[in-house]
Amino acid sequence: MQQKPQIGIIGGLGRMGRWFKRAFEKAGHEVLVADLNTPLKPQDLVQDCAVIFVSVPMSTFADLVREVGPLLRKDQALIDFCSLKKRETEVMLAHTSCEVVAAHPLFGPGEPHLAGQKVALWPARGQFWFRWFWDFLLSQGAKPILVDPEEHDKTMAIVQVINHFMLLALGRLLNEAEVPLELVKELATPSFARQIDILCRFADQDPYLYGTIQYANPQGEEMRQKYLTLAQEIAEIARRKDMDAFLKIFRQVQELGRRLKTEGS
Repeated sequence: MQQKPQIGIIGGLGRMGRWFKRAFEKAGHEVLVADLNTPLKPQDLVQDCAVIFVSVPMSTFADLVREVGPLLRKDQALIDFCSLKKRETEVMLAHTSCEVVAAHPLFGPGEPHLAGQKVALWPARGQFWFRWFWDFLLSQGAKPILVDPEEHDKTMAIVQVINHFMLLALGRLLNEAEVPLELVKELATPSFARQIDILCRFADQDPYLYGTIQYANPQGEEMRQKYLTLAQEIAEIARRKDMDAFLKIFRQVQELGRRLKTEGS
């Protein structure tokens, strides 16, 4: 195999596809792209490239894999960029005989480079191309994280589903609270200013992707309902002005904060 394998990106005109195309080309790889209305089609990439990345909406992902997957040889690799992993990995395994790597870049296309960014990875079938991509990420200063697809999706129900859910609620509250946004920003504490900065990132995101994340995660509804139940309990405690109950919850969260500080340090 050549030292710098030729890479194909299906969906390479999308924001994440273009982002990784630049990253791979900067590292010296030749990258071919197939997308809507491009001269090259996905089948062309399968014929010419050693490793195929799929960067398409999750709503079209399964159909694409069913069409392209059987064309891949055993010495090639299929790597996806979907935000969910369990069902998507199962689809790739069911319709290919090649190596399969489940990947989820844990950042958006607004980031300037790979350095410092996290990418969840799982070697669903084979080790060669998994190790190649893992080493590529390390060479760019990224932080690959080994995680089972099922555990990934369960964790993302909090990291993505609930995180976005809270931010959407905050955004709607800011829209409807009849408080001048300029004054909100002027009076923001450091922690709230960070929340506003994160909320501002929504301005450049794909709403369809965020909608899919909300409804496609199999754990999402359970986590949303659990979050709403806990929020309602805290609201009821505040309504009653029950200081003892409030202090009990606050101290529980304080202890959680201490644990989070020490985890992985």
